Amino acid sequence: MKIQTEPFRKIKAATAAEICERVDLSPEAKAYLLPDVSPQGYLSLIVEAEHVGDAVRFLAFSLPIREGIWWACVVANSEIEAPSEIESTCLERAAAWVYEPTEARRRSCMEAAELAKFEGAAAYAALAVFWSGGSLAPEDMPEAPADPSLGPIGVGASVLLSLTRGDPQKLGHRFETAIKRGTDIANGGNGRLDGDKPIRRGQ
Repeated sequence: MKIQTEPFRKIKAATAAEICERVDLSPEAKAYLLPDVSPQGYLSLIVEAEHVGDAVRFLAFSLPIREGIWWACVVANSEIEAPSEIESTCLERAAAWVYEPTEARRRSCMEAAELAKFEGAAAYAALAVFWSGGSLAPEDMPEAPADPSLGPIGVGASVLLSLTRGDPQKLGHRFETAIKRGTDIANGGNGRLDGDKPIRRGQ
């Protein structure tokens, strides 16, 4: 992976260490955490070393939550060739929340994830929306604020589930493509590549 010298537009942290304080990384990945290394520089190092899980989790915690959830959506949309009805519903509702993050849409994502039995990449994209903020308790119950780490955890889980559902021999290619999408989003793009099928937005 080519090391990007300029900062990612959407990532506010000046150093990778600021982000790594919040994300659980392997000892092998932590060995690349040099003093004052930038987020883009660190990501390049662990991608080059093929630390798949670490790179996905690091980027998930680096991106603002809406951009992270959009990343999960575009990766899942590209990797799930024939989504079930409930998978489509999860992705559509998650995408709708990205465009208009209302409380009603956040809670509708939890309903979709529950129908999906909290299984699979699409369900975790929807869960990441529900975990993105607000209360985790039912609407008529006292508030239970979401832990700020839950949303990025959901994003990372969704992306990793997308990558591991296909041919294991093509994991490297899927990983590189997912990181390409994520870095495009980090730079202010939409993460979509030529030939991508559109992501429908639910209500």
